[in-house]
Amino acid sequence: MTEKRIVTTERHSGLSTYTKPTHQRAGATFYEHDSGLMYITYDDGTNWVLKIDATNAGAWIFGTPTLRQSNAGQASWSRYQYQKGGTGWNAKLEGGTQSGDDWASMFVPINEMPLSNLDTILWSYHKSDSVNAGVALEIWAHDPTDFSKRVEIGQTMDAVGVTAGWHSEELDTSLSEFKWWGENVGSPDTCTTTNTNYTWAQYQGDSVFSTWTIYRIEFVIGWIGAGTLLPAHLAEVVINDTAITLGPKNGKSSVDVLHARSIAGGAAGALDVVSNATASNGTAWEWDVGASGYITKGVITIATTSLISRLSLFLFTVSPSGEKDDNDPNNSPLAADIPYFVGVIDFPALVDRAAGGPSYTIVTPSTVGNLPLAYKGPVLYGILVNLDAATLGNVLCSIHLFADIMEDN
Repeated sequence: MTEKRIVTTERHSGLSTYTKPTHQRAGATFYEHDSGLMYITYDDGTNWVLKIDATNAGAWIFGTPTLRQSNAGQASWSRYQYQKGGTGWNAKLEGGTQSGDDWASMFVPINEMPLSNLDTILWSYHKSDSVNAGVALEIWAHDPTDFSKRVEIGQTMDAVGVTAGWHSEELDTSLSEFKWWGENVGSPDTCTTTNTNYTWAQYQGDSVFSTWTIYRIEFVIGWIGAGTLLPAHLAEVVINDTAITLGPKNGKSSVDVLHARSIAGGAAGALDVVSNATASNGTAWEWDVGASGYITKGVITIATTSLISRLSLFLFTVSPSGEKDDNDPNNSPLAADIPYFVGVIDFPALVDRAAGGPSYTIVTPSTVGNLPLAYKGPVLYGILVNLDAATLGNVLCSIHLFADIMEDN
């Protein structure tokens, strides 16, 4: 029997602030007992990287992102913007009409990361407007031994890109742009005053906050006093050199999208188009539904009293070439639009159940109307047709579509 040599790689433990050892065998590990992170060297100890053990479900650091919204804000998953991001999914964050407490956000769960260990965050997003707010950071932390002690540390909304177009942002620990609010925080020695800007480095050196752990990192738009924030699409997030996978869990989520505009509102004949303009100036209705799925509900509201007309909505995945002018006879779907024709939603007759209007109609799978209706693609375009002769009025008309997104990651 020949002699066998058994070699065991070194295993080390220490604080995250310690310099990791060199002159190691490849595969040696270093456990940071204050952060709970395990590092491994792939050479002689010159380079150490975070070790991810896929067999240990309890060793997660960053959880699956979720979406939240408040008041006029709307948050949903979308594939409307595809230029950036690994999965092609974006978090569509629409602040809506602002009155001080309207917002939309994406939450990233964090598994008790020491606040002092959060060093880098990179994120990119596309804005649809130039209102004075971008997708900013909100970092949530608590005392790991007493959850009654909590703090949220928020980045100023105009500290990030606010103009229309793409923005790439990065956590700069030296900029004084983070305010805090919390409960039972004690007596911080550096970040002493709530609702006052400090640098992230100051929080990391504070006598109180530096000892706390992070349980959530939020990417949020809103919280301003005036203006209307159109959709911002958050496409990429990297935290401490780890890319966060964006998209709905199991490819399933729900969305509702409202398109409201004034209609020309003349005396429409039966089977005439209902649109925003005449004389070749009419445009199709449009909904950014985010991704493929099924329309499950539709609501049409017209600010005219006592209407009883029936309406049909012709849907396409590209803007149709058929008639789009108000009061002109409908000719959809044209032959050229057949490849993009999704189908027709037939709405029940309009009703008016309140003194002074408005008139409305609701279609669901339990009514006539062809729901649920399958579609593919992130955007839907519509031609609204009045089935009965009626004067709808030069008033606001809204079409609200609800959909279940059913698309694999």
